[in-house]
Amino acid sequence: MKRKRVIILGAGISGLTTAWYLSKTGVPLDIVILEKSPRAGGWMHTDHTTGFHFEKGPRTFKVDKCPSTMKLIAELGLQEEVIWSEARPHHRYLWLDGELQRFPTNPISFLFSPLTKGFIRALLTEWKRPVKNGDETVWEFVLRRFNYDVARLFFDPMVVGIFGGDIRQISIRACFPKLKAWEEQYGSVTKGFYRRMQEKKKESKYSQDIEGVPLSAIFSFRGGIEQLPQSILGQIPAAVRYNQEVKEIQFEEDRVIAVTDGEQFTADYLFCALPVKETGRLFEPHVPDISKEFSKIPSEGIAVINFGYDANVLPVQGFGYLTPTYAHEDILGVVFDSSVFSEHNRRPQETRLTIKMEDNGRTEEKYVEAALKGIRRHLGVSRMPKAISFKRTQRAIPQYGVGHLEKMAELKQRFRTRIPNCQLVGNYLQGVSVDMCVARAKEAVEEWKSSLV
Repeated sequence: MKRKRVIILGAGISGLTTAWYLSKTGVPLDIVILEKSPRAGGWMHTDHTTGFHFEKGPRTFKVDKCPSTMKLIAELGLQEEVIWSEARPHHRYLWLDGELQRFPTNPISFLFSPLTKGFIRALLTEWKRPVKNGDETVWEFVLRRFNYDVARLFFDPMVVGIFGGDIRQISIRACFPKLKAWEEQYGSVTKGFYRRMQEKKKESKYSQDIEGVPLSAIFSFRGGIEQLPQSILGQIPAAVRYNQEVKEIQFEEDRVIAVTDGEQFTADYLFCALPVKETGRLFEPHVPDISKEFSKIPSEGIAVINFGYDANVLPVQGFGYLTPTYAHEDILGVVFDSSVFSEHNRRPQETRLTIKMEDNGRTEEKYVEAALKGIRRHLGVSRMPKAISFKRTQRAIPQYGVGHLEKMAELKQRFRTRIPNCQLVGNYLQGVSVDMCVARAKEAVEEWKSSLV
């Protein structure tokens, strides 16, 4: 078979896993990855420069939520580098009415928690409420099937935690697809939940990819989350060209040309793993109608502030806490990193916190000031941290509005028909999680390989 040349735009997790799966096709390839920044990994970024282990982007995986990533870890031979969080720190909290309230973890706490009063009322009637087919916002769905308290206390902070977005705008199919599927299949979320619990009793409670690991386990890597993209980078037969921002895409006969400030790269095929706005801009001259649709997709940025202390300063142990939007807090949520993965601690007594805030254009100094003020109120921590790290990620999280998944499926098919030697991958297509990015990369490579036959 004639050796083919492939260009991948972007060295984040989508671009790197695309290269990995291309290398496993058995097709002779020359792969070039063009990355505009000086590093690979994208939002998966672990920082050790301060003397503390700080995660700047994603920080945990849950086994049953990442089947594609679990398979990738096994393929990479990374099983021995996986570390598991203890059961103890999994408590989650909500900042409610001026104090931290722990989410219930058992039937007794569920009955008496101030967070679940609305849930208990709703469960008595949810099963007989009418079914509505089709997509809608999370807010509309939860109000219709449950009630205002459930929407406000449970789903609002969860949507903030997942999308950093507005529960009144985010699609239920995109954010909580199982809940919508249960309603449509069984006529009720509670009936669907019960059926699923019955099915799970017959299934294994352990991972099929890493022996002895429960599906409920939370994990990271010894070197941090960035160890995953770095492991891929070390095993793919691809040339990575850093500081190469693609300004233009050209097509000549069966060739595709990526133009940067100083160079041109020519290939037979191109995989675009850039954010949605950049993708729309690059392909606007070739598919203006599709690019226009991409340009309509809003994306939220996020500011990440890491604090490191050489003492235990937390009043509670757990995974962390979220703040609901109606509380109008600067802080969206805080992760207690030193409790979740104590193996990453470098001192006998250490606290590592990650504070997440909305990207609203403030200076780094103002973000840090607001974060310090927030944890003083929420946690009673007035001590100055020994180390501070800051990262602002602009347009990091695409916002999946009503009908987003259906629209992306349509646009992806139209794009492939119009430009058959290009494939799209990325977090705006099928899901914002790392696992969905990995799954889409694998799917795109399979589509590409089938087109060669």
